[in-house]
Amino acid sequence: MNNNIGSKNSRRNGGDHSLAPNDSNAIILDHETQRLVNATSSSNRNHEVIEEILELVEKKAPKLLDGLATDNKIHIARFCQVKLYANDNLVFHQGDEPDAYYTVIRGAVSIYARHSSPTQSKATPDEGSRTKFGVFITQIPPGESFGELSFNENGNHSRRNASVISDGSHGQARIRMKSESHHSHSTRTPHQCELEASNVCVLLLVPEKVYMSEMFARHSEKHHTKEKMDSLRKSVLFKHWQIDQIVKVAYAMIKKQFDKGSTIIQQGDRLEYLWIIREGAVRVSHRVPPPNDFRGRDVLFSSSGKFNLGKEQQGISVEIANLGTNDVIGLIESLEPAARKSTREVVASCNTEMFFLPLSFFKRFLAKDSKTLSVVQKVVVRRKAWEGLRKDYATKFPNMDMVLPKKSFSISNYALDGCDEPPAFISSTKNVETDSLEEDYPSKALNF
Repeated sequence: MNNNIGSKNSRRNGGDHSLAPNDSNAIILDHETQRLVNATSSSNRNHEVIEEILELVEKKAPKLLDGLATDNKIHIARFCQVKLYANDNLVFHQGDEPDAYYTVIRGAVSIYARHSSPTQSKATPDEGSRTKFGVFITQIPPGESFGELSFNENGNHSRRNASVISDGSHGQARIRMKSESHHSHSTRTPHQCELEASNVCVLLLVPEKVYMSEMFARHSEKHHTKEKMDSLRKSVLFKHWQIDQIVKVAYAMIKKQFDKGSTIIQQGDRLEYLWIIREGAVRVSHRVPPPNDFRGRDVLFSSSGKFNLGKEQQGISVEIANLGTNDVIGLIESLEPAARKSTREVVASCNTEMFFLPLSFFKRFLAKDSKTLSVVQKVVVRRKAWEGLRKDYATKFPNMDMVLPKKSFSISNYALDGCDEPPAFISSTKNVETDSLEEDYPSKALNF
Protein backbone atom coordinates (compact mmCIF):
# COMPACT_ATOMS: atom_id res chain seq x y z
CA MET A 1 0.00 0.00 0.00
CA ASN A 2 1.58 3.25 -1.14
CA ASN A 3 0.48 6.08 1.13
CA ASN A 4 3.11 8.59 0.03
CA ILE A 5 1.83 11.99 -1.00
CA GLY A 6 4.84 13.79 -2.43
CA SER A 7 5.53 12.70 -5.99
CA LYS A 8 1.87 11.90 -6.72
CA ASN A 9 0.87 15.33 -5.49
CA SER A 10 3.54 17.03 -7.58
CA ARG A 11 2.33 15.36 -10.77
CA ARG A 12 -1.31 16.17 -10.03
CA ASN A 13 -1.11 19.67 -8.70
CA GLY A 14 1.81 21.26 -10.47
CA GLY A 15 4.34 21.07 -7.62
CA ASP A 16 4.61 20.84 -3.86
CA HIS A 17 4.90 24.33 -2.35
CA SER A 18 5.99 23.18 1.12
CA LEU A 19 9.52 23.82 2.35
CA ALA A 20 12.14 21.27 1.39
CA PRO A 21 13.13 18.81 4.16
CA ASN A 22 16.65 20.23 4.47
CA ASP A 23 15.19 23.72 5.02
CA SER A 24 13.45 22.61 8.23
CA ASN A 25 16.77 22.30 10.05
CA ALA A 26 17.15 26.09 10.08
CA ILE A 27 13.55 26.74 11.16
CA ILE A 28 12.75 27.75 14.74
CA LEU A 29 9.69 26.01 16.16
CA ASP A 30 8.36 25.25 19.62
CA HIS A 31 9.76 22.09 21.19
CA GLU A 32 6.69 19.86 20.72
CA THR A 33 6.16 20.84 17.09
CA GLN A 34 9.84 20.20 16.36
CA ARG A 35 9.57 16.77 17.97
CA LEU A 36 6.57 15.99 15.72
CA VAL A 37 8.50 17.13 12.64
CA ASN A 38 11.41 14.90 13.59
CA ALA A 39 9.25 11.88 14.43
CA THR A 40 7.32 11.99 11.14
CA SER A 41 10.49 12.45 9.05
CA SER A 42 11.24 8.73 9.36
CA SER A 43 9.61 6.35 6.87
CA ASN A 44 10.26 3.32 9.10
CA ARG A 45 8.43 4.05 12.34
CA ASN A 46 8.75 1.62 15.22
CA HIS A 47 6.38 1.33 18.19
CA GLU A 48 8.16 4.05 20.18
CA VAL A 49 8.03 6.55 17.34
CA ILE A 50 4.33 5.85 16.71
CA GLU A 51 3.58 6.34 20.42
CA GLU A 52 5.47 9.65 20.37
CA ILE A 53 3.54 10.84 17.29
CA LEU A 54 0.20 9.96 18.90
CA GLU A 55 1.16 11.72 22.14
CA LEU A 56 2.15 14.90 20.30
CA VAL A 57 -0.92 14.90 18.03
CA GLU A 58 -3.17 14.51 21.07
CA LYS A 59 -1.60 17.65 22.52
CA LYS A 60 -1.45 19.77 19.38
CA ALA A 61 -4.70 18.68 17.67
CA PRO A 62 -6.89 16.64 20.06
CA LYS A 63 -9.93 16.74 17.76
CA LEU A 64 -8.13 14.90 14.96
CA LEU A 65 -8.08 11.48 16.63
CA ASP A 66 -11.11 11.93 18.87
CA GLY A 67 -13.48 8.96 18.73
CA LEU A 68 -11.16 6.71 16.72
CA ALA A 69 -10.21 3.19 17.75
CA THR A 70 -6.62 2.47 18.77
CA ASP A 71 -5.91 0.53 15.57
CA ASN A 72 -7.12 3.49 13.48
CA LYS A 73 -4.88 5.88 15.40
CA ILE A 74 -1.83 3.65 15.00
CA HIS A 75 -2.36 3.36 11.24
CA ILE A 76 -2.69 7.15 10.94
CA ALA A 77 0.48 7.69 13.02
CA ARG A 78 2.40 5.22 10.83
CA PHE A 79 1.69 7.07 7.57
CA CYS A 80 0.93 10.71 8.42
CA GLN A 81 3.29 13.44 7.24
CA VAL A 82 4.16 16.91 8.47
CA LYS A 83 4.81 19.74 6.02
CA LEU A 84 5.91 23.33 6.58
CA TYR A 85 4.63 26.24 4.49
CA ALA A 86 6.09 29.74 4.53
CA ASN A 87 3.70 32.66 4.85
CA ASP A 88 1.70 33.19 1.61
CA ASN A 89 2.72 29.81 0.19
CA LEU A 90 0.05 27.79 -1.58
CA VAL A 91 -1.04 24.60 0.19
CA PHE A 92 -3.34 23.46 -2.60
CA HIS A 93 -5.19 25.15 -5.43
CA GLN A 94 -8.88 25.20 -6.31
CA GLY A 95 -9.32 22.52 -8.96
CA ASP A 96 -6.53 20.25 -7.68
CA GLU A 97 -7.24 16.60 -7.06
CA PRO A 98 -7.37 15.74 -3.33
CA ASP A 99 -4.24 14.15 -1.90
CA ALA A 100 -4.75 14.28 1.87
CA TYR A 101 -6.74 15.46 4.87
CA TYR A 102 -4.99 18.41 6.55
CA THR A 103 -4.74 19.54 10.18
CA VAL A 104 -3.13 22.79 11.37
CA ILE A 105 -0.48 22.02 14.01
CA ARG A 106 1.00 25.50 14.25
CA GLY A 107 0.14 28.86 12.66
CA ALA A 108 -2.92 29.15 10.43
CA VAL A 109 -4.17 28.91 6.84
CA SER A 110 -6.79 30.89 4.94
CA ILE A 111 -9.32 29.53 2.46
CA TYR A 112 -10.20 31.37 -0.75
CA ALA A 113 -12.63 30.41 -3.50
CA ARG A 114 -13.45 31.59 -7.00
CA HIS A 115 -16.91 31.32 -8.51
CA SER A 116 -15.43 30.71 -11.96
CA SER A 117 -14.05 27.55 -13.57
CA PRO A 118 -11.40 25.70 -11.54
CA THR A 119 -9.45 24.98 -14.74
CA GLN A 120 -8.30 28.55 -15.23
CA SER A 121 -4.58 29.29 -15.01
CA LYS A 122 -2.82 28.76 -11.70
CA ALA A 123 -0.30 31.03 -10.06
CA THR A 124 1.88 30.85 -6.98
CA PRO A 125 0.74 33.45 -4.42
CA ASP A 126 3.01 36.30 -3.52
CA GLU A 127 2.63 39.30 -1.25
CA GLY A 128 -0.62 41.13 -1.97
CA SER A 129 -1.81 38.76 -4.70
CA ARG A 130 -4.34 36.66 -2.81
CA THR A 131 -7.31 38.24 -4.55
CA LYS A 132 -6.52 36.17 -7.65
CA PHE A 133 -7.61 33.11 -5.65
CA GLY A 134 -11.10 34.49 -5.13
CA VAL A 135 -12.95 35.72 -2.07
CA PHE A 136 -11.79 35.03 1.47
CA ILE A 137 -13.96 32.39 3.17
CA THR A 138 -12.42 31.69 6.53
CA GLN A 139 -9.20 31.15 8.47
CA ILE A 140 -8.34 27.76 9.98
CA PRO A 141 -6.57 28.04 13.38
CA PRO A 142 -4.33 25.49 15.15
CA GLY A 143 -5.98 22.19 16.01
CA GLU A 144 -8.62 22.43 13.26
CA SER A 145 -8.74 20.36 10.07
CA PHE A 146 -9.78 20.86 6.45
CA GLY A 147 -9.85 19.11 3.09
CA GLU A 148 -12.54 16.47 3.69
CA LEU A 149 -15.11 17.95 1.29
CA SER A 150 -13.45 16.49 -1.80
CA PHE A 151 -13.56 12.85 -0.69
CA ASN A 152 -16.39 10.54 -1.77
CA GLU A 153 -17.22 7.10 -0.47
CA ASN A 154 -17.01 5.44 -3.90
CA GLY A 155 -13.48 6.71 -4.45
CA ASN A 156 -14.56 9.02 -7.28
CA HIS A 157 -13.32 12.12 -5.49
CA SER A 158 -14.18 15.70 -6.39
CA ARG A 159 -11.56 18.32 -7.18
CA ARG A 160 -10.76 20.90 -4.53
CA ASN A 161 -13.46 23.58 -4.44
CA ALA A 162 -11.23 26.20 -2.82
CA SER A 163 -7.60 27.29 -2.54
CA VAL A 164 -5.71 27.17 0.76
CA ILE A 165 -2.85 29.57 1.51
CA SER A 166 -0.47 29.56 4.47
CA ASP A 167 -0.74 32.42 6.97
CA GLY A 168 2.62 31.47 8.45
CA SER A 169 2.98 31.51 12.24
CA HIS A 170 -0.11 33.71 12.57
CA GLY A 171 -0.74 34.36 16.29
CA GLN A 172 2.23 32.23 17.36
CA ALA A 173 5.17 34.46 16.51
CA ARG A 174 6.98 34.01 19.85
CA ILE A 175 8.11 30.79 21.52
CA ARG A 176 9.64 30.06 24.93
CA MET A 177 12.86 28.07 25.06
CA LYS A 178 14.89 26.78 27.99
CA SER A 179 18.50 27.93 28.27
CA GLU A 180 21.18 28.01 30.93
CA SER A 181 22.71 31.07 32.54
CA HIS A 182 26.13 31.03 34.26
CA HIS A 183 26.09 32.66 37.73
CA SER A 184 29.53 31.32 38.64
CA HIS A 185 32.15 28.97 37.34
CA SER A 186 30.50 26.04 39.16
CA THR A 187 26.74 26.64 38.83
CA ARG A 188 24.33 26.76 35.89
CA THR A 189 20.72 27.89 36.31
CA PRO A 190 18.05 26.99 33.69
CA HIS A 191 15.69 29.80 32.74
CA GLN A 192 13.11 30.68 30.07
CA CYS A 193 13.88 32.93 27.13
CA GLU A 194 11.70 34.10 24.24
CA LEU A 195 12.65 33.67 20.61
CA GLU A 196 11.10 34.84 17.36
CA ALA A 197 9.58 31.76 15.71
CA SER A 198 9.99 31.14 12.00
CA ASN A 199 7.10 32.53 10.00
CA VAL A 200 5.84 29.15 8.82
CA CYS A 201 2.63 27.17 9.12
CA VAL A 202 2.97 23.51 10.15
CA LEU A 203 0.41 21.07 8.76
CA LEU A 204 -0.12 17.38 9.45
CA LEU A 205 -1.32 15.42 6.41
CA VAL A 206 -3.24 12.14 6.50
CA PRO A 207 -2.82 10.60 3.02
CA GLU A 208 -5.95 9.97 0.98
CA LYS A 209 -5.91 6.16 1.25
CA VAL A 210 -5.33 6.28 5.01
CA TYR A 211 -8.03 8.90 5.45
CA MET A 212 -10.55 6.83 3.48
CA SER A 213 -9.82 3.61 5.39
CA GLU A 214 -9.44 5.05 8.90
CA MET A 215 -11.41 8.34 9.11
CA PHE A 216 -13.92 8.81 6.30
CA ALA A 217 -16.75 6.83 7.92
CA ARG A 218 -16.59 8.88 11.10
CA HIS A 219 -16.44 12.20 9.25
CA SER A 220 -19.20 11.26 6.85
CA GLU A 221 -21.46 10.48 9.80
CA LYS A 222 -20.41 13.49 11.86
CA HIS A 223 -20.32 16.40 9.41
CA HIS A 224 -22.34 15.62 6.24
CA THR A 225 -20.82 18.83 4.90
CA LYS A 226 -20.64 17.80 1.26
CA GLU A 227 -24.18 16.42 1.47
CA LYS A 228 -25.36 19.76 2.85
CA MET A 229 -23.65 21.69 0.08
CA ASP A 230 -25.19 19.48 -2.59
CA SER A 231 -28.62 19.95 -1.03
CA LEU A 232 -28.25 23.74 -0.97
CA ARG A 233 -27.19 23.84 -4.61
CA LYS A 234 -30.37 21.98 -5.63
CA SER A 235 -32.65 24.51 -3.97
CA VAL A 236 -34.06 27.39 -6.02
CA LEU A 237 -33.29 29.66 -3.11
CA PHE A 238 -29.55 28.91 -2.92
CA LYS A 239 -28.53 27.70 -6.38
CA HIS A 240 -27.10 31.10 -7.44
CA TRP A 241 -25.00 31.47 -4.28
CA GLN A 242 -21.22 31.54 -4.53
CA ILE A 243 -19.11 28.81 -2.96
CA ASP A 244 -18.07 30.89 0.07
CA GLN A 245 -21.73 31.46 0.98
CA ILE A 246 -22.61 27.80 0.45
CA VAL A 247 -19.75 26.60 2.67
CA LYS A 248 -20.61 28.95 5.54
CA VAL A 249 -24.29 27.94 5.52
CA ALA A 250 -23.43 24.24 5.18
CA TYR A 251 -21.29 24.35 8.31
CA ALA A 252 -24.14 26.00 10.24
CA MET A 253 -26.74 23.40 9.21
CA ILE A 254 -27.76 20.43 11.37
CA LYS A 255 -29.39 17.26 10.06
CA LYS A 256 -32.42 15.68 11.71
CA GLN A 257 -34.65 12.75 10.76
CA PHE A 258 -38.41 12.47 11.32
CA ASP A 259 -40.59 9.37 11.11
CA LYS A 260 -43.85 9.48 9.18
CA GLY A 261 -46.48 11.35 11.22
CA SER A 262 -43.93 13.13 13.43
CA THR A 263 -44.61 16.77 14.21
CA ILE A 264 -41.73 18.96 13.04
CA ILE A 265 -43.23 22.33 13.95
CA GLN A 266 -46.17 22.72 16.33
CA GLN A 267 -48.52 25.65 15.81
CA GLY A 268 -47.87 28.13 18.61
CA ASP A 269 -44.22 27.13 19.06
CA ARG A 270 -41.57 29.81 18.81
CA LEU A 271 -40.03 29.42 15.36
CA GLU A 272 -36.29 30.13 15.45
CA TYR A 273 -35.00 27.94 12.60
CA LEU A 274 -35.14 27.72 8.83
CA TRP A 275 -35.97 24.15 7.76
CA ILE A 276 -34.78 22.63 4.46
CA ILE A 277 -36.26 19.33 3.26
CA ARG A 278 -33.39 17.12 2.16
CA GLU A 279 -35.52 14.07 1.39
CA GLY A 280 -39.17 13.21 1.95
CA ALA A 281 -42.28 15.38 2.24
CA VAL A 282 -44.20 17.38 4.83
CA ARG A 283 -47.82 18.49 5.30
CA VAL A 284 -48.33 22.15 6.25
CA SER A 285 -51.61 22.97 8.00
CA HIS A 286 -53.23 25.64 10.14
CA ARG A 287 -55.74 25.23 12.95
CA VAL A 288 -58.56 27.79 13.07
CA PRO A 289 -61.10 28.11 15.92
CA PRO A 290 -64.19 25.88 15.57
CA PRO A 291 -67.44 27.44 14.30
CA ASN A 292 -69.73 29.11 16.84
CA ASP A 293 -71.99 26.11 17.32
CA PHE A 294 -68.99 23.96 18.32
CA ARG A 295 -67.06 26.41 20.47
CA GLY A 296 -66.17 25.03 23.87
CA ARG A 297 -66.66 21.43 22.70
CA ASP A 298 -63.91 18.95 21.88
CA VAL A 299 -63.33 18.25 18.19
CA LEU A 300 -61.43 15.30 16.71
CA PHE A 301 -60.39 15.26 13.07
CA SER A 302 -60.36 12.26 10.80
CA SER A 303 -57.55 11.57 8.33
CA SER A 304 -59.63 13.25 5.61
CA GLY A 305 -59.52 16.56 7.47
CA LYS A 306 -63.23 16.58 8.36
CA PHE A 307 -64.01 17.12 12.02
CA ASN A 308 -65.93 14.84 14.38
CA LEU A 309 -66.74 15.19 18.06
CA GLY A 310 -63.84 14.05 20.23
CA LYS A 311 -61.63 14.86 23.19
CA GLU A 312 -58.15 15.31 21.76
CA GLN A 313 -58.09 18.58 19.84
CA GLN A 314 -60.04 21.78 19.31
CA GLY A 315 -60.46 23.83 16.13
CA ILE A 316 -60.44 23.00 12.46
CA SER A 317 -57.21 21.81 10.85
CA VAL A 318 -57.06 23.12 7.31
CA GLU A 319 -54.38 21.79 4.97
CA ILE A 320 -52.29 24.54 3.38
CA ALA A 321 -49.67 22.72 1.34
CA ASN A 322 -47.62 19.60 0.81
CA LEU A 323 -43.92 20.34 0.33
CA GLY A 324 -41.21 18.01 -0.95
CA THR A 325 -37.46 17.67 -1.40
CA ASN A 326 -35.40 20.90 -1.44
CA ASP A 327 -38.29 23.08 -0.28
CA VAL A 328 -37.90 25.46 2.65
CA ILE A 329 -40.02 26.21 5.72
CA GLY A 330 -39.68 29.40 7.76
CA LEU A 331 -39.34 31.96 4.97
CA ILE A 332 -42.25 34.07 6.21
CA GLU A 333 -40.60 34.28 9.63
CA SER A 334 -37.25 35.16 8.03
CA LEU A 335 -38.68 38.59 7.16
CA GLU A 336 -39.85 39.25 10.71
CA PRO A 337 -37.64 41.48 12.90
CA ALA A 338 -37.69 38.90 15.72
CA ALA A 339 -38.65 35.28 16.22
CA ARG A 340 -42.37 34.74 16.70
CA LYS A 341 -44.76 31.88 17.30
CA SER A 342 -45.50 29.68 14.32
CA THR A 343 -48.98 30.10 12.82
CA ARG A 344 -48.83 26.71 11.11
CA GLU A 345 -48.15 23.07 11.92
CA VAL A 346 -45.70 20.95 9.91
CA VAL A 347 -45.91 17.14 10.00
CA ALA A 348 -43.80 14.56 8.15
CA SER A 349 -45.92 12.89 5.43
CA CYS A 350 -43.37 10.06 5.20
CA ASN A 351 -39.96 9.32 6.68
CA THR A 352 -38.22 12.65 6.12
CA GLU A 353 -34.72 14.12 6.52
CA MET A 354 -34.41 17.81 7.26
CA PHE A 355 -31.60 20.33 7.62
CA PHE A 356 -32.13 23.29 9.90
CA LEU A 357 -30.14 26.43 10.69
CA PRO A 358 -30.86 29.45 12.92
CA LEU A 359 -33.10 32.07 11.34
CA SER A 360 -30.81 34.77 12.74
CA PHE A 361 -27.94 33.26 10.72
CA PHE A 362 -30.02 33.20 7.53
CA LYS A 363 -31.21 36.78 8.08
CA ARG A 364 -27.62 38.03 8.04
CA PHE A 365 -27.21 36.57 4.56
CA LEU A 366 -30.48 38.13 3.37
CA ALA A 367 -29.30 41.54 4.52
CA LYS A 368 -26.27 41.23 2.20
CA ASP A 369 -27.82 39.39 -0.76
CA SER A 370 -30.48 41.38 -2.59
CA LYS A 371 -31.12 38.60 -5.13
CA THR A 372 -31.99 36.03 -2.46
CA LEU A 373 -34.01 38.62 -0.56
CA SER A 374 -36.04 39.34 -3.71
CA VAL A 375 -36.83 35.62 -4.15
CA VAL A 376 -37.84 35.30 -0.50
CA GLN A 377 -40.08 38.36 -0.75
CA LYS A 378 -41.93 36.88 -3.74
CA VAL A 379 -42.38 33.56 -1.98
CA VAL A 380 -43.64 35.26 1.20
CA VAL A 381 -46.26 37.27 -0.73
CA ARG A 382 -47.58 34.10 -2.38
CA ARG A 383 -47.55 32.01 0.78
CA LYS A 384 -49.27 34.64 2.91
CA ALA A 385 -51.97 35.12 0.31
CA TRP A 386 -52.60 31.38 -0.05
CA GLU A 387 -52.65 30.84 3.72
CA GLY A 388 -55.16 33.67 4.05
CA LEU A 389 -57.35 32.08 1.41
CA ARG A 390 -57.27 28.66 3.12
CA LYS A 391 -58.01 30.12 6.57
CA ASP A 392 -60.93 32.09 5.14
CA TYR A 393 -62.25 28.92 3.49
CA ALA A 394 -62.08 26.95 6.77
CA THR A 395 -63.87 29.70 8.67
CA LYS A 396 -66.71 30.08 6.14
CA PHE A 397 -67.15 26.40 5.24
CA PRO A 398 -66.29 24.36 8.37
CA ASN A 399 -68.25 21.31 7.19
CA MET A 400 -66.28 21.01 3.96
CA ASP A 401 -63.27 18.76 3.38
CA MET A 402 -60.12 20.48 4.66
CA VAL A 403 -57.70 18.33 2.65
CA LEU A 404 -56.35 19.96 -0.51
CA PRO A 405 -57.06 18.31 -3.87
CA LYS A 406 -53.82 17.57 -5.69
CA LYS A 407 -54.56 19.99 -8.53
CA SER A 408 -54.59 22.89 -6.07
CA PHE A 409 -50.87 22.46 -5.29
CA SER A 410 -49.79 23.97 -8.61
CA ILE A 411 -52.49 26.64 -8.41
CA SER A 412 -51.30 27.86 -5.02
CA ASN A 413 -47.62 28.28 -6.03
CA TYR A 414 -46.84 27.67 -2.37
CA ALA A 415 -43.93 25.38 -3.23
CA LEU A 416 -40.54 27.03 -3.59
CA ASP A 417 -39.82 25.59 -7.04
CA GLY A 418 -42.63 27.72 -8.48
CA CYS A 419 -41.30 31.00 -7.16
CA ASP A 420 -40.65 32.39 -10.64
CA GLU A 421 -44.27 31.89 -11.71
CA PRO A 422 -47.13 34.28 -10.86
CA PRO A 423 -49.62 32.89 -8.33
CA ALA A 424 -52.56 31.67 -10.46
CA PHE A 425 -55.15 32.11 -7.73
CA ILE A 426 -54.41 35.75 -6.89
CA SER A 427 -55.80 37.37 -10.04
CA SER A 428 -59.18 35.66 -9.61
CA THR A 429 -59.57 36.05 -5.84
CA LYS A 430 -61.09 39.21 -4.45
CA ASN A 431 -61.18 38.37 -0.73
CA VAL A 432 -57.46 37.78 -0.32
CA GLU A 433 -55.08 40.58 0.59
CA THR A 434 -52.36 40.77 -2.04
CA ASP A 435 -50.78 44.08 -1.19
CA SER A 436 -47.14 44.57 -2.06
CA LEU A 437 -44.50 43.37 0.35
CA GLU A 438 -43.51 46.96 1.02
CA GLU A 439 -47.01 47.57 2.43
CA ASP A 440 -47.08 44.32 4.42
CA TYR A 441 -43.52 44.90 5.67
CA PRO A 442 -42.83 48.67 5.59
CA SER A 443 -39.20 48.34 6.60
CA LYS A 444 -38.95 44.96 8.28
CA ALA A 445 -37.32 43.19 5.36
CA LEU A 446 -34.16 45.25 5.72
CA ASN A 447 -34.05 45.77 9.49
CA PHE A 448 -32.49 42.55 10.70
